[in-house]
Amino acid sequence: MSKPEVTMVLTSCGRVDLLQQTIESFEKFNTYPIKRTIITEDSCDPEVYQKVRDLYGDRFEIWANEEKKGQIKSIVDAYESIETDYVFHCEDDWLFYKEGFVEEAFAILNSNPKITQVWLRTKENLNKDENYFNYGDVEEVEGYKFCKVIPTESYEWGSFSFNPGIKRMKDYHDLGKFDGCLSEMDVNIKYKEAGFYCVISEEPGVEHLGEERRLHDPTRVWSNRRKANKPKGLKRLLGHFKNLFTTGKW
Repeated sequence: MSKPEVTMVLTSCGRVDLLQQTIESFEKFNTYPIKRTIITEDSCDPEVYQKVRDLYGDRFEIWANEEKKGQIKSIVDAYESIETDYVFHCEDDWLFYKEGFVEEAFAILNSNPKITQVWLRTKENLNKDENYFNYGDVEEVEGYKFCKVIPTESYEWGSFSFNPGIKRMKDYHDLGKFDGCLSEMDVNIKYKEAGFYCVISEEPGVEHLGEERRLHDPTRVWSNRRKANKPKGLKRLLGHFKNLFTTGKW
């Protein structure tokens, strides 16, 4: 039986040093054939575009946006060109450190059609300074152990992510692509309402490099949707001040 073909789409925006670490570590630890790789660059900086072409133009497709598209539009345009049944979606700020993560993802995705993606981050990194997620019981498929990701009542995100991972293109098309979505949160809510969820590997395999170098995306509009018991008003403001003094982050 032949292996499913995979296209890789990697979104990037001016952080060439992080992009290099992402690609070098991916190629060092990935053991699955990738049919085609697209780097979609949205910095609108000619010098950045030339650097990326010099580094990878002989091996990958470099999509250098002439005008700022933002994350969602860049992804949609790249996805429209995909002819494989699966995409390995990635961003430009991840460090891979374990082998077999694509094979693991296929085994787990095939066990349940409602699993959107296998996360490779550590549980500690996901929760950071707040308890964003709970986790289901440990399950095992073909020797791979994982848990269901269960967002807490005060948190919306957790059913979809642009973090590194294999995704089915069928899910993308069945849910109307990303029509009407202006942010990752909008996509997440769409997948959540359709009954999809993410799982997390018991053996993490990526580290987030860009935590302190987040990029402003002028096209991104975050959803105002909030759970009924989500802190509001003064309580929410006090929570932000507490976080600022304890972690240095708003």
